[in-house]
Amino acid sequence: MQRNPIDQFMKDPDHVAKVFIIIQIVQIATTAILVIGTILFILYLAGVIHF
Repeated sequence: MQRNPIDQFMKDPDHVAKVFIIIQIVQIATTAILVIGTILFILYLAGVIHF
């Protein structure tokens, strides 16, 4: 029977906390990038900025 490295990694509560924090940071960064992109797109359509 093979060992599952993900299960072994997730047994330690410290590792679970690190994974949770990394996921939260990625979610916040993704949201910020989408918001900034949307604002820039709206400003481009409105003619305020030109590329």
